[in-house]
Amino acid sequence: MDAKSQISGMLQQLAGALRSTELYPQGHPAVHTPLRHVASTLAALLTERERVTLGLVDDVLVLDEIPFYDAPTRFKAVYATLTDRKLEAVHFLRGVSLGELERLLVVLSPRGPHAGESVPEAAKRHSIEHVSFAEKLDDDSDPRARAHATYHASLGIVVDLMSELRLGRIPSSERAVQIIDDMRDIILTDESALLGLTLLKNYDEYTYVHSVNVAIFCLAFGKKLGLTGEALRRVGLGGLLHDVGKVRTCEQIIRKPGALTDDEMRIMQRHPELGAEITAAMRGVDRETGEIVLHHHIRHDGTGYPELPAGSTVHPHGQIVALADCYDALTTTRTYQKSRHPSEAVRLVRRMAGKAYAPEIVTAFAEMMGTYPVGELVRLASNELAVVTTLNHVDATSPKVRIVTDREGRSLDSPADVDLAAESGSARLIVASVDPLVKGIDVGKILAAA
Repeated sequence: MDAKSQISGMLQQLAGALRSTELYPQGHPAVHTPLRHVASTLAALLTERERVTLGLVDDVLVLDEIPFYDAPTRFKAVYATLTDRKLEAVHFLRGVSLGELERLLVVLSPRGPHAGESVPEAAKRHSIEHVSFAEKLDDDSDPRARAHATYHASLGIVVDLMSELRLGRIPSSERAVQIIDDMRDIILTDESALLGLTLLKNYDEYTYVHSVNVAIFCLAFGKKLGLTGEALRRVGLGGLLHDVGKVRTCEQIIRKPGALTDDEMRIMQRHPELGAEITAAMRGVDRETGEIVLHHHIRHDGTGYPELPAGSTVHPHGQIVALADCYDALTTTRTYQKSRHPSEAVRLVRRMAGKAYAPEIVTAFAEMMGTYPVGELVRLASNELAVVTTLNHVDATSPKVRIVTDREGRSLDSPADVDLAAESGSARLIVASVDPLVKGIDVGKILAAA
């Protein structure tokens, strides 16, 4: 059976299961039997990739990148469910079980007990851990809504790109370039909208999240440095692809929690060269982007890797990727390090001026991030705790914040968005930064809801 027939068969079974949920209870053979076929097909597909995506692209039903233009009639139940529940995509992740699929049908049923609820929230309550969702946005003109959609779309693109490379294929750069253009447009409109999403850390998908975050920081930093047009696109694409060489690096070394041996370090340090080889073979990626990937671990003082031939020059934008790479790593919890909150990470970057990074580059980066970077948890003079959501480039000490606790430290059921620049008096001046881990506050989730 060819791939399209396999995918088509899965859609047919899923449509049958969805129709049956309106007539029969959970566990009935009319529901269970077609769903078992769906689970079997997904298990086979997920041996070769980490996720399979079902979604709507410009109102066309797409499963595993195969479009079905006749879906409104041929797979009506699937198409109608995505439309009615306002879902742009459903991502089936490796490890999804038949039990989770059965619970998913209950959540998705337009006439079921969760018909009026947010699908992601209902799925979380039902412990559906191996399925994720992208909700359809009602207003594409809202930069923050568009930022959410673009961020999640970019993760899917990176997952697909890495999966292709692991299978020994060289993917086209077309989708990666398009998502970078989308990110660039948002950064030019409201950079805080995307910068806030970089705090949505997912350790299980660190490689993909890190690549997207580095691209976002590169675009925002490139804008700060005055890059425009093709140069800004190139540095963003370089950030997105900077770690593709790790696909050809031993997985045990990549995931090793402790210090690497000398031999392991030598293997790890080859990833910029491997990445440059991959980008050179990718259609639509120019030579300069490959140089940025190759040079992103070469330091300002000349140390780092790889060692370049005599007379070679380092691409000036390699340091943009290097600094973005460092900052995102510092603000991420790993098995071997505790994450730093944003202002602490900026202070650590400042200490590297003149060594790892050119002093003027570090200064510009610190200016871009601000006194209180997006994602910083702060205490106000009122004793309320708030998360910085939008920078104020006129008065760096008065950003927009989302207040999450009251004066007594109690969590707010409905966090309040406040522009500190518009507040009169001193009650809501920022008095200190606070470690969110100590307070048990997930700033990523707060920013995602902002």
